[in-house]
Amino acid sequence: MNEKISKTNDNLAFFNARLDEVRMSGHERLRAKARFAQAEAIADAAVGMVALVTRLLTSLVKFLVLRPYRRLTTAG
Repeated sequence: MNEKISKTNDNLAFFNARLDEVRMSGHERLRAKARFAQAEAIADAAVGMVALVTRLLTSLVKFLVLRPYRRLTTAG
């Protein structure tokens, strides 16, 4: 491969093509693709956990901040 890649490419077909260019046995290639799939699944899980924590913190802040303000305005 003579050309340099300047930015990341998240296309699965691109990475599989790159793995196919590397000289290795079929078993090693299969293990590399499996490891890549594992890493992708872990990254997806991490993104999901961050989104969940963000949603929970947002709802907690709304509960703790907005509820007392509503109570004060209705009591007056």
